[in-house]
Amino acid sequence: MLKVLHMISDTNMGGAGRHLLTFLEHYDRSRLAVRVLCPPGSLLAKRCAEAGVETGTSSFFAGDRSFGWRGLAGLVREVGGLIKQHGIDVVHTHATFSGRLAARLAGVPGVVYTKHRMDWAAPRGGIKSRAAAFLNRATCHRVIAVSRAVKESLVREGMPEEKVALIYNGIDVGQFRERAGRGLPPPLPETGGKRVVGMVARLEPEKGHRYFLDAAAMILERRGDVVFVVAGTGSLAGELEKKARRLGISDRVFFTGYREDIPQLVAALDVMVHPSLTEAFGISLVEGMCLGRPCVASAVGGLAEIAGKDGRAALLVPPGDAEAIAGKITFLLENPDAARAMGERAAKMVEQRFDAGTMTGKITDLYYQIVNRA
Repeated sequence: MLKVLHMISDTNMGGAGRHLLTFLEHYDRSRLAVRVLCPPGSLLAKRCAEAGVETGTSSFFAGDRSFGWRGLAGLVREVGGLIKQHGIDVVHTHATFSGRLAARLAGVPGVVYTKHRMDWAAPRGGIKSRAAAFLNRATCHRVIAVSRAVKESLVREGMPEEKVALIYNGIDVGQFRERAGRGLPPPLPETGGKRVVGMVARLEPEKGHRYFLDAAAMILERRGDVVFVVAGTGSLAGELEKKARRLGISDRVFFTGYREDIPQLVAALDVMVHPSLTEAFGISLVEGMCLGRPCVASAVGGLAEIAGKDGRAALLVPPGDAEAIAGKITFLLENPDAARAMGERAAKMVEQRFDAGTMTGKITDLYYQIVNRA
């Protein structure tokens, strides 16, 4: 049995955190013994512990930042102590270069990290670019790309292709659908029978919320039977609420904050929107498709892969194009048969391509490959 330590710097519950929770709920306990290390105050800590995994926190983490010099020496000591005390074979990091560097310096036999994000602008040329590429290569044995777009980006940035494993994120389709159907409690305020359009994402610039709100304003100029939902927390919470007020649509947009009942909330949507400017994968899009929700997504990164050829499982729009978003939402609202057919195709695709069991099995096999080579 291999002993694995997962390290994640996020305090918020974004795609990386949800990916980790899915792994913890499905990994084979006969093959792995798993621990998790988070920053203090992380929303993940309680959820990881509830999954039956030994979970600790470290004040040396650069919370919500991939790297920070302050605390690095302490993190190296702490991780080294955990490796020695518990006989850790593999350290798997998420959203923390500091954690990866600490694990490598501590001498753990295997280091793997998952690339959960597409960089806004990959560094090209120059000393900084070459140094970043060298450090990425030197601080891991393997790297997991959550989409083909991420793999191609890693290779362009100097990661040897043989070190990159393409493993799509997965969800527990049956469990997600079962939770969606519980009907407890009402996931949204009373909507008065209006159509509901929403998005589920961290409130951060790259997620494109501002274009969603602009599209909402355009739609509400033409029809009054729609309300909009924004679920998630993040640094833009206050700014986005102010924008909704400036647009004059604050009475038709619900900001729900952090939600534990995502399956029920998604099930309540007539249309789901994922307007990211950059996206490595898009777990929220997969969850919407899983429930047969007609979806609109930006044609970027992993979102385009998830949508399938010709956008048969989701309608694609150029990133940052509020008018296109409004147009696709309106089309789906006005063409229920087409929306239903697309949702059905999407649900089947999720069952075939994005299964949690397949994901965890491939990651576990990768751990064994790394240690056997070390």
